[in-house]
Amino acid sequence: MKFEATRSLLEGIPYIKPERAKALYDFVLEAKPSTCLELGFAHGASSCYIAAALDELGRGRLTTVDIQDSAGRKPPIESLLARTALDAYVSVVREVNSYNWFLKKEIERCSGDGRCHPAYDFCFIDGAKNWTVDGFAFFLVDKLLTPGGWILFDDRDWTYARAEELTGKTVTDGIVHRELSDDQRTTPNIDLVFRYLVMQHPAYGEFRLQDDSWAWARKVRHGT
Repeated sequence: MKFEATRSLLEGIPYIKPERAKALYDFVLEAKPSTCLELGFAHGASSCYIAAALDELGRGRLTTVDIQDSAGRKPPIESLLARTALDAYVSVVREVNSYNWFLKKEIERCSGDGRCHPAYDFCFIDGAKNWTVDGFAFFLVDKLLTPGGWILFDDRDWTYARAEELTGKTVTDGIVHRELSDDQRTTPNIDLVFRYLVMQHPAYGEFRLQDDSWAWARKVRHGT
C-alpha cells in the first residue's frame, strides 16, 4: 500500500508523526526485512505503516507486542488493521505486563543445539521507555536479531518528569512514577539504554540519531 493512502486512512491517529511514519515506511522498503518485530504498539499506527511497506514489497511479516491494557485503547490496533486491510501481514500479541515475557517465549521457541537461532531482521522498540524494562529487552532482542538486522528505539529524549508535567499521567505502562528515584524520573531512560548498552556492544555499529527521538543501530556481526 502506498504511503499517502495509508496516511489518509490513519489521519488523526496517535502517536507517530507523519515525517517519522514516512521514515519508517521508507526504511522497510529499502531494507526489505522479512521478519519484523515491534515492541509497544499503542493504537497500532506505526504497525500499519510497517505493514503497508511490507504490502508494497509483496512479502514479509510483522509481529507486534504490547501489554493487555492496550486492548482498551480507542481505536484498538485490530480496528486500524481492518481499516487499512493490512491484517494479513501482522500478528498481534498481548502479554499481561511486559513484552519481555513474549521475548522469553520467542527465545525458547528459537533455541536448539544449545543456542538461540535469530528470527528477526528488524526490531522497533517503542514501549516502556524504562531503563530496567528496555535495557533487558535489548539483551533479549539481541539474541533474536539476525546479523545485518536493524534495531530502532523511539523516545530517546522522553522522561517521566516531562510526561507527567505535560499530561498529568502518574503511571506509564504499569510503572508508577512516584516509585522511581528523582534522577530516573528526570533522565531520558532510552538515551541511557542506547548510549551505554547498544553503542558499547561489540556486535553493533552504524549508529544513527534521527532528530531527538529516534536512535538506530545495526547488528554488524554475531554477539560475543
